[in-house]
Amino acid sequence: MKKVLVTLAFVGVLVSGQVVLAADTLVFDSTDRYIGACALTDTSTWTLPADIAVTTFEVWYRWNTGETELPVTVTRDGQPFATFTAVRGSCDPYQQSWCNADFALNRTMPAGTYTTKIPNARQCLKPGGTGAIRLYSAGADAPVPTAGNVQPTPVVTDAAERSTCGGSTTTYVLGLIAVLEFAVIYFWLIKPKIEVKR
Repeated sequence: MKKVLVTLAFVGVLVSGQVVLAADTLVFDSTDRYIGACALTDTSTWTLPADIAVTTFEVWYRWNTGETELPVTVTRDGQPFATFTAVRGSCDPYQQSWCNADFALNRTMPAGTYTTKIPNARQCLKPGGTGAIRLYSAGADAPVPTAGNVQPTPVVTDAAERSTCGGSTTTYVLGLIAVLEFAVIYFWLIKPKIEVKR
């Protein structure tokens, strides 16, 4: 009975974790889901082709040690649209200075050309493109990104951070959960049934 309860509790945590992770859907990425080397910028310009009800506004940013907040100014078609302070969110598991700067915008962003400005040139800049901005919407009917919300893994020109690694914190956590689930099932349900003949 104990084994069944432990297994059910573990599966319950796994299922509830997936529901929370799937609550918001990526509906816009200014870099078209780019996953590669980044330069750095303090300004990005991008165009929304249609109105989007945005729950979370996200900047992919290289944080300084101890830094937890990022002032962001957004203009639409040259006019002020929003000013807010984004907070440090999930990070690349291999390069901990690269993390999301998240803000719960909870506002419709009308179609138009947007410019995002931050105080320091530490935002990921896609080569030949613009800075990485991602917009999420709750309950959106938009297609799920093929890369599974994978964060770009930036590489900058200084020697301290030249490696490239892939994967997001979400991908890492879900992989860890899958391994733990297998271990629970094996050691509590399968292994005790294996008889050793001597």
